[in-house]
Amino acid sequence: MVKMDKNLKWKGRTSQLVNIPYFFLFFWTLFLPIYRYLNTRFRIYSFSDERFFIKSGILSQSIEEIELYRIRDYSIFKPFLLRIFGLGNLTIISSDKSTPRITMVGIKEPEKVMDLLRGFVEKSRKKSGTQEIDYS
Repeated sequence: MVKMDKNLKWKGRTSQLVNIPYFFLFFWTLFLPIYRYLNTRFRIYSFSDERFFIKSGILSQSIEEIELYRIRDYSIFKPFLLRIFGLGNLTIISSDKSTPRITMVGIKEPEKVMDLLRGFVEKSRKKSGTQEIDYS
């Protein structure tokens, strides 16, 4: 049983602003804009002091969990239209086999989220005694 709400340090979701092109271009289909809205609405990113969670799904729900000590790298990309609204994309590279790359699209203040996450990743590595070794 996953206990996501225990010790959550951050919780957020993708802004609906990323769906504006779908709302305008495909309004006549009605299905695609509703699907995009719901898909965005029901995707939640969060992390505690030990794990990173991705909770997603409209009808069925899946929860992806990554140990923080497995996170290896971060990058931020802020397209112009998202940047205007203080949003950006945060990509996380991990050594997790099932989810090696996570991109959180259109989140608020991605730099602050990255700094907060980085601090908890370092604490998690110290707590578990994990060190990253680069073989290149």
